[in-house]
Amino acid sequence: MLRSLDYRRLLVKAARLYYENGLNQSEIGERLGLSRQKVQRILQEAHDQAVVQITIRPIIGVFSDLEHGLEERFGLAEAIVVETTTGGSNDARTTIAREVGIGAAEYLTRVIRPHDKIVISLGISLLGMVNALPHSSHTDATGVDVIQGLGGLGNPSQETHATQLVSRMAHALRANPVLLGAPAVVGTRETRDSFMRDPQVFRTLEMARHADMIFVGIGASNSAAYMVQDFWNVMQPSTIDELQSQGAVGSINLHHFDQQGRAFNSEFEERIIGLTLGEIQQIRRVIGVAGGAYKREAIRAALAGKLVNVLVTDHITAQYLLKP
Repeated sequence: MLRSLDYRRLLVKAARLYYENGLNQSEIGERLGLSRQKVQRILQEAHDQAVVQITIRPIIGVFSDLEHGLEERFGLAEAIVVETTTGGSNDARTTIAREVGIGAAEYLTRVIRPHDKIVISLGISLLGMVNALPHSSHTDATGVDVIQGLGGLGNPSQETHATQLVSRMAHALRANPVLLGAPAVVGTRETRDSFMRDPQVFRTLEMARHADMIFVGIGASNSAAYMVQDFWNVMQPSTIDELQSQGAVGSINLHHFDQQGRAFNSEFEERIIGLTLGEIQQIRRVIGVAGGAYKREAIRAALAGKLVNVLVTDHITAQYLLKP
């Protein structure tokens, strides 16, 4: 009994030296007159007998449980959940876009590698990402291409315009911008086909198809969302009504999908100059950047259809997505 108590005392002493004092196994062995192999066995036994119990302490603003839950439920390669200060309300879109954009910028600077090809789509959350990049940690973007994956939409001077996003992102990363010299939507399928045969457009989209990653916004299929994204410039109200009546709940790269994430084959889709949903899904890493109450169903549908395999969102949206 005495020997057992002495041995347990030795377990505690060795564990304290290792975990609290930071000594390595050789140093502990020298102090206690034991071989390194003996110290290793003692430390293992300290674990086995629950003398040592390791607890990962949550950090405020870090939502590892939500991230793990999203990854498990939707089969994501990774989820990044950021804290929002808005309460998830509909009238705080700019704030949420900025917050999830910061999370996306931090993710990008962590995963980017020299000579990567990165495609960017459109969306206010992607503007938040681009705005955050100058404040992110320095990264090696040697030989990196930033590629425009969708033609221009709206006023070219606006910061949300695709060419502006690509140019500013490339400047922040000191990378090479690859622009798509075409509008996002044209009047007829024949006009689209003509643009797609243009050598510059063809080369840009072909490069985009073989990219390492693509950052996409996830749009909601409702009138308020269309107004925010300048859709009224390219979509007739009748087209919007038709898509909604057919069950459209969201869009990526202007291509719409239903609650199960299934793509539509509408006349409007045939006039878009950019990557299709199918082409986007072939890219190894598809990062959806979106949050907020009015986008919840669109995000859920994108996850259901495996349209993205990495998600950056806010913590209130994450909680909603994980509800039974």
